[in-house]
Amino acid sequence: MTDHGQLPPAAPTPPHPADPAASAQAHPAGQPAPAAPPEWGWVKPPVPMRTVETEPLEYHRLLRGTANYRWWKPLLLLLISGVYFGVLTVLVTILFIPILMAWDPTYVTGITEGTAEIIDTQRPVSILLAMASIIIMIPAVVLGMLTMGMKPTGRIWSVAGRMRWGLLFRMAGIAVVAVVAMNAVGIGVGIALDPASLTEAAPERSADFDTNAALLSLLFIVLLVPLQSTAEEVVYRGLFMQVLGSWLKRPWFAILIPSVGFALSHIYDIWGLLAVGLMGLAAAWLTWKTGGLEAAIALHIVNNLIAFGFMTAGIGGDTAQQADSGGPEGVVGEIVGLALFAWLALKVFRRGGHGRERIDLIQVPMPMPSAAGPAPVGPAPVASAQWAPSPETAVTGTAPDPAGAAAPQAPAAPQAPIAPTADPADAAGGGPELHPDSHGTGRPGEGDGRA
Repeated sequence: MTDHGQLPPAAPTPPHPADPAASAQAHPAGQPAPAAPPEWGWVKPPVPMRTVETEPLEYHRLLRGTANYRWWKPLLLLLISGVYFGVLTVLVTILFIPILMAWDPTYVTGITEGTAEIIDTQRPVSILLAMASIIIMIPAVVLGMLTMGMKPTGRIWSVAGRMRWGLLFRMAGIAVVAVVAMNAVGIGVGIALDPASLTEAAPERSADFDTNAALLSLLFIVLLVPLQSTAEEVVYRGLFMQVLGSWLKRPWFAILIPSVGFALSHIYDIWGLLAVGLMGLAAAWLTWKTGGLEAAIALHIVNNLIAFGFMTAGIGGDTAQQADSGGPEGVVGEIVGLALFAWLALKVFRRGGHGRERIDLIQVPMPMPSAAGPAPVGPAPVASAQWAPSPETAVTGTAPDPAGAAAPQAPAAPQAPIAPTADPADAAGGGPELHPDSHGTGRPGEGDGRA
């Protein structure tokens, strides 16, 4: 049984290499000293790393908080996400071929011949195919970020690293008010520009209007439009904004350029393109101001639900998406509705106390001390010829004895204390300072979301 009250006997300590007698005992005459282990030139010692905080990052700059950020990584993320989107598009096409052949075989021939519209609420399969081909952009972007190691992938949603659901639902409520006002103003301006339109008969629906097809399309719209609108925001206000923002600090490039691309991706006339471009511009600006996609997603969902609802009911005489999307009255209504939504969205955001910036923890190489440091104060210590300082020693400032503890010696006579010499750099406050957390263990790429 071990007696816990007594300490075990001390292990014998090897002789100090600076002692000639000890060296003679360790290496008797006539026997060569053991050779030092070989050192390979291509072997590099590991670089000491430390964990530091990034500067507060706005939404469009969030990719700069990922681990091991390099300027080319956002560009590669864009390309890899495009590859994933292409692969998923092929899979969706293969999946829908038997569905189209069994459900509506004339749809494909009508598209190729130009006699059918790509999106027609009287052809429910067109709604299903159009929505699915856009929704797959969400997994394409997330897979691209995972492939590049840009974690957490939730940074695509907001500075909090996730979807802020409470904020999203509140934004959806004010989006309903804004879109209703948008359409009301547009109708009012249209009547003011053309008073005779009040006496004109409203366009009638086609005689072969299929109510069952309209109801099925409406079901697909209610279920899939939220995902379709979210996917477009993830790409245009998420991926594109963050890729551009990783290179350009000013937010206006990340706001304007994707908004132009968003407008050009639609098939409308000049008035429709202006209206869509304005909505994309407002959505991008609010994404930057609120630090997330919630406002843009809410506005997009409500706008598309109402637009597709009118289309499904045949209001205006058309049940398919047309290039002719109105006139200047629509643009005026868009401006008023977007201004109202932006004003209400900022009020809701500020009351909620949400942040719009994020601080990530990243790892950077630890700065090594320079070879030519300040002259030491006091008598120079006697060092062993076989010992050399290591990087750890340079950081901590302590040099371990390579041969172990030396035999106890008689205490030396006390000497008069040497007055320290003030270093001009330290006196000016610019001297080196070691912080306790200089060897932080925080994982890179994970932020605290502080504002």
